[in-house]
Amino acid sequence: MNTAELHSKLEKMALVGLRTGVNLQKGQEIIITAPLEASAFVHHLTKTAYQQGAKLVTCLYEDPVMIRDRFDFANDDALGYAPAWLSKGISEALGNGAARLFVAGPYPDLLTGIPVDKILKSHTAAALASSEEGRFSSDSCINWSVLPFVTASWAKMVFPELPAAEALDRLWCAVFEVTRVNCETPVDAWQQHTHSLNSWRDILQSKKFDALHFRDGRTDLRVGLVDGHRWVGGTTKAENGIESVCNIPCEEIFTCPHRNRVDGIVFSSKPLAIAGTLVDDISVEFRNGLAVSIRAGKGQDVIEKLTTGDDGARRLGEISLVSHSSPISAINILFYSALFDENAASHFALGQSYGACLSPSSSSHPEIGANESSIHIDCMFGNSSMNVDGIAHSGLVEPVMRDGEFVF
Repeated sequence: MNTAELHSKLEKMALVGLRTGVNLQKGQEIIITAPLEASAFVHHLTKTAYQQGAKLVTCLYEDPVMIRDRFDFANDDALGYAPAWLSKGISEALGNGAARLFVAGPYPDLLTGIPVDKILKSHTAAALASSEEGRFSSDSCINWSVLPFVTASWAKMVFPELPAAEALDRLWCAVFEVTRVNCETPVDAWQQHTHSLNSWRDILQSKKFDALHFRDGRTDLRVGLVDGHRWVGGTTKAENGIESVCNIPCEEIFTCPHRNRVDGIVFSSKPLAIAGTLVDDISVEFRNGLAVSIRAGKGQDVIEKLTTGDDGARRLGEISLVSHSSPISAINILFYSALFDENAASHFALGQSYGACLSPSSSSHPEIGANESSIHIDCMFGNSSMNVDGIAHSGLVEPVMRDGEFVF
C-alpha cells in the first residue's frame, strides 16, 4: 500500500483504538505509552482524541535503543532498579479519572543474547515498582486498551524471507485485517463482534462451572476455577462505569483458575517469542496446581528460568477460550506476539491472575485460590481438535467447545 493508503488505515485504527478500545469520554484525560517508532501513529491518536473531546493527551515514549543500552552497559545492580516515581505519577492521574492506552510495538529481537537472569531481574523490579499502576487496568478500575503497531523489527521476525519494506507492508495488511480496520465501518464491525463475545461470556458466567476439562488426544488437562470467578471478554465495564475493549484484537474469553486445582498434561500449539528467544514444542505437567514439569523442544533454559522467580511462577493465573475459527487463526500467520497469537488459540497463562476475573466481594486473591506472581506468560494450546467440557459442582459435565468451536 502507498503512504496515503497507510495513513488512511492508521486513522481508522486510531478511531478503533479510542472509540472501541478505550471508549474515551468527552473531557477525559488519556495517557498513552508507545514505542518511539510509532510517533507518527501517536499523532493520529492525538488528533482523534482531541476530536473526541479529550481534555489532555500525554504520551510516554519507549526507546528500544535506550532499553538495549541499559542491558549492555549498566551494571547488574542497576538492573534491579525501576522508577517507582514515574508509576506513582501515572497512578495519580488514573486515580483522578484518566484513561490508559498502550500502543504495543514488539521488538522480538531486542534482547537477543542478553542472559535471562538479567531480563528477569529487570522485569521483576519493573513489576514491583508499577504494581499500583498495574492494578488500575488488571482490576478494571479504569477504561483502558492495548493497540498494536507494526515495527520494522517485528515485521522482519514474522516475514524473514521478504525485503524489509515488503515485510512491513505485508504485516500491516495482516494487522489491519484481523483488527477489522479493513471493514467499511470498523467501529460498527467491532460492535457486532463484541456482541458475540459478550453472549458467550454471559452464558459461561451463568453456568458457574467448578472446573474445565480440555482434551484433544494429547492434552488432557483439568482446570479448577476459583469460587466466584468472573468471565471476561468482549466489552469490560470498569469501576468508573465506562465499557471498553481491553485488547485490540480481541477474540478471547478468560477467567481465573484455582492455583491449587490444576492437574494433567498440556501441549502447546504455537511457539512463544519471549525474552528474545523463541520457545517452542512446550509441554507442561501439573499436579495439584503446580507445574512439576515444563519441557520445551526449543528455548528450554529460558522458560525454566522465567518460571523459577517466585512461588506463583509455575502455577496458572489465567485460562482462556478462543474459537479456532477466529480471524487470527484463519489468517494462519504466526505473529510472534502474545497480543495476536493468544487470540488465535485457547491458552493458559503461568503467573499473575487478573483481579477483573474475581468477584468484587473477593477480599483477597490468594485466600480464594487466585495466583500471584511477577510474571504472566501466555501459552497457546488450542487447536481444531480441542474439546472442552464444563464441570459443575454437582459433577454434571456439559460440552463447551467441540473441535475448537463453542457449542452455544
